[in-house]
Amino acid sequence: MDKKALFIILDGLGDNPIKELGNKTPLEAANKKNIDKLCRESECGIVDVVGPGLVPGSDTGHLSLLGYEIKKYYIGRGVFEALGSDIRLEEGDIAFRINFATVDDNLIIRDRRIGRNDYGLEEIIREFNEKIEKIEKEYGIKIIIKKGVEHRGVMVIKGLESEKVIENDEHKDNVKVKEIEPLDSKSKITADVLNKIIKEFHEFSEKHRINKERREKNLPKINYILIRGSSKYKKLDEKELFQNRFNCKALFLANPPMYLGVAKYVGIDTYRPLGSNGTANENIFTYYESAIAKKSKYDIIFIHLKGTDSLSHDKKPIEKMKFINRVDEELIKRIKDEFDVIAITGDHTTSSILGRHTSDPVPIMIYSENARKGFVKNFSERKCVKGTLGRIRGLDVIKIVLDKIDKYIMAGT
Repeated sequence: MDKKALFIILDGLGDNPIKELGNKTPLEAANKKNIDKLCRESECGIVDVVGPGLVPGSDTGHLSLLGYEIKKYYIGRGVFEALGSDIRLEEGDIAFRINFATVDDNLIIRDRRIGRNDYGLEEIIREFNEKIEKIEKEYGIKIIIKKGVEHRGVMVIKGLESEKVIENDEHKDNVKVKEIEPLDSKSKITADVLNKIIKEFHEFSEKHRINKERREKNLPKINYILIRGSSKYKKLDEKELFQNRFNCKALFLANPPMYLGVAKYVGIDTYRPLGSNGTANENIFTYYESAIAKKSKYDIIFIHLKGTDSLSHDKKPIEKMKFINRVDEELIKRIKDEFDVIAITGDHTTSSILGRHTSDPVPIMIYSENARKGFVKNFSERKCVKGTLGRIRGLDVIKIVLDKIDKYIMAGT
């Protein structure tokens, strides 16, 4: 009987020791008895997801964990957001990851995430999409703007030549927004188009009735677009697709578009579990149901959960610990006996102190029947350093998992 693997990616899993948690990390402090029991039967270690000293993005982190070297295969976050949002891309289309944000009268960014509350955002986007025809006609282009999870979204522009611009998202609040700037002569039109879209959106949304309702609900206004992740779509060569490259059929379960987009880009099947929302208030049980329902068709099932990362960015380490507790009880407790191989790790460390990604390695555990288990009894950043896997690269994780299910890559003959 073919072996089955489950690969769980807890976004932003790693963290710093937190004073309120007795100088433990949220993972160390979590009451995760099912994960720790599995850990004792696993090979453990730590992972430099994209390389020592390098700070991974969620996009580059996932690409690396799927076995794709970022220097060769990374084309920019916007394309992943678009693919995961079910936007049909053609070669040469330009895509951007966007944040809907709040600025004051002086264009100072007061909240680059609109309070992580998307009340009324869908309505504003729908009506704004009807207002940008004049820009499309002026430049002979097609503009698509689509909402993602919470404050996130994606913008695709068809008909422009260059994506090479200096973006306006500086990843921090309380700074004045900057105009988009071209990086070369070919991208001048791209910068002009983006600046017009942003200006039009600001003027349109500032007066929108939804913002009156948001004020009444004590929510920050939706009145600006921050742009990053500029990228141009280029289809991956057929032989480089995951199934052809690794002789392995995989399914990726997630909710936020970007993660689904990375999987789609490398040819992995994707599914958004029914009832999931991609937030810190995730319906974790639906991932268990989806994995069990679909495992017969696949060699590996990936599960991505976003809550650990979102809570770190919001500097909520206690809530992050509680989310890990929920993963333990609502997913691992139910699923631990259903797969031959279970890998658990993160795509990067997100510091609950700094509120951002850091270069610190993340812990990993890989359970299998014949694992070279060591002496790690607590799945955590500092304990896993002593594990039998040692310190490995993100690129190598998938190869180790494949070997455990007899889909190994032979070096030589």
